[in-house]
Amino acid sequence: MWTRKEIKNGAKRFLGKHYLKAFFISLIITMAGGSDNAYNSSSHGRSAATESSGFSINMGGINVNPSPNFFSGVLDAIGLPGIMAFTFLFGLTMVLILWAFRIFVGIPLEIGGRTFFLRGVTDDDAEIVYLASVFKSQHYLNIVKTMFLRGFYNFLWFLLLIIPGIVKHYAYKMVPYILIEEPDMDADQAIQKSIDMTNGQKMDLFFLDLSFIGWYFLGGLLFGLGIFFVNPYYEATYAQLYRKMKDYNDGLMAEMT
Repeated sequence: MWTRKEIKNGAKRFLGKHYLKAFFISLIITMAGGSDNAYNSSSHGRSAATESSGFSINMGGINVNPSPNFFSGVLDAIGLPGIMAFTFLFGLTMVLILWAFRIFVGIPLEIGGRTFFLRGVTDDDAEIVYLASVFKSQHYLNIVKTMFLRGFYNFLWFLLLIIPGIVKHYAYKMVPYILIEEPDMDADQAIQKSIDMTNGQKMDLFFLDLSFIGWYFLGGLLFGLGIFFVNPYYEATYAQLYRKMKDYNDGLMAEMT
């Protein structure tokens, strides 16, 4: 039905015409995917913090100078349990904010970015404006819900065992592209359609990913920055692959009818 050489050659032809735009879009997709290290805690225990800044707060006519002794007194007052509770609540709040960003902003950007690659493959219509297409779509909530469920189901499979999680990862691989062409499709139907499309081909998809290891290794040698230059190739290849798989499945359905 398809070969790695065939779809990679198609991806190279696409990138030969649209690489700069593809690089920008793939960078957005990577950022939209979120990272576990999206924020960093930093310590502000520099020497300047040990000096009085001259800043004071007027509270009912009483000037309170927030000196190091003042903050030390506050910490002593709330005690270790209070500090731990504050730290936990702050961390939880940041995690929830990052999750919300990933779901309501990251997912639409991811689908919009892959719309760019898929349209470029099928119609040579690779325009950056596709990046924001989901935000303007009347199917925004359905797309967000479907992608969220896809990730949630995959997470549950990984909780069971690594191998079933990897298998389901490839089984759900085509969900984003299905949503691009059928954004109103029910979540369970889109996931099932991806499962049907990848039936008997998950090992081929796994080896396709393995074929990029050399590229990513070379990219990693440049302090990891080179990876961003490989991502357009990866995204373009999977857009080519989806089109091949869809055409094949459409042909089978036509023969059956």
